[in-house]
Amino acid sequence: MGAALDSQGHSRVRASGIAAHVRAGAASFSCVVEELSRVGAFLRTDQRVAAGAALELDLVKPGGRKPVHIRGQVSQAVTGTGAEHPGLEVAFTAIAADDAQRLIAWFDELRSRGGEKEMQQAVPAAREKEVQQPAPIAGDEERARLMMQIKGLIAENEDLRDDVRHRDTQIEELRHQLATAEQLIGRQPKE
Repeated sequence: MGAALDSQGHSRVRASGIAAHVRAGAASFSCVVEELSRVGAFLRTDQRVAAGAALELDLVKPGGRKPVHIRGQVSQAVTGTGAEHPGLEVAFTAIAADDAQRLIAWFDELRSRGGEKEMQQAVPAAREKEVQQPAPIAGDEERARLMMQIKGLIAENEDLRDDVRHRDTQIEELRHQLATAEQLIGRQPKE
């Protein structure tokens, strides 16, 4: 039996102890990350979120102080029939470079602890067809890691642009206040 794979053919590991704080529109909830790959996760939850919905995720490792912030999209909502747990299949869409590095380190740590072997035994029968696929080539893993880093850099760039726009607005407001103050000072009679 090969390694457990996600829907995109990337290795998956059991993510023991990692929690997710999820925001989907106006809804907010916490759940457990059951499976993790470098490009997605399976979140065990009874919450109903439609496929295609955008999510904001904060993944927290046991004992960790700083969460890994990720934007994602629900690729499938699993109802949880039989031995399968209900939950959400999530594809990661954006992650900052430093969070991407931490996520990759978590994944590699879980993989080295045998999480991938556990997954081979724990993947429900409904998803067993994913297990039968061949393991990805090392170049594919590297390409996926680089793509995640690129997506993270793009998201970080967008955040920085938003910060610059916000600061430009603040500067314009301050210039207006300064001009108003200068006019008031200039109009006051000198003593």
